[in-house]
Amino acid sequence: FVDNDTSIMTSAAVDDRINKKSIRVYGNTIKILPVDFLPNEDAGTSKTMTFDDTPVSGLKAGAATQELVAFVDIPEGKKATHLDIYDQSHNLGIQAFEMDIHQSGMTDKGSGNANTQLDITDVNATATNFLAIVVTTTATSQRVHGGLLTIADQ
Repeated sequence: FVDNDTSIMTSAAVDDRINKKSIRVYGNTIKILPVDFLPNEDAGTSKTMTFDDTPVSGLKAGAATQELVAFVDIPEGKKATHLDIYDQSHNLGIQAFEMDIHQSGMTDKGSGNANTQLDITDVNATATNFLAIVVTTTATSQRVHGGLLTIADQ
């Protein structure tokens, strides 16, 4: 692999670049995009979510009371410490859960409101765990813009 057509990259540098792009690591944060969210089944199978590109842009729930769930991987050697979710000034309810690819179940790591930094119970990265972030809407006029997950060394 060549970096900027000037030097050969080591396999570690290639791995680092791939990992940072795939999980969107920027310094001590991971960027959470609207595309990272899925609708929870609670609102029914006919309820969806869309991206609204009007002047109040953002992720729009298809049902008034719908949970939007984002799944975020924590990089190896890091721990998740704080969560920021940004919405259209509605301060929607947010929750953070630790999950595992091996099994069912969610372990509560904290709850609060969007537009306010949530100090979650630290979650150390393992080979099988990840975070589930739940945002609960209360009207279809609300928009979720995305978020940031703060990480630190374990």
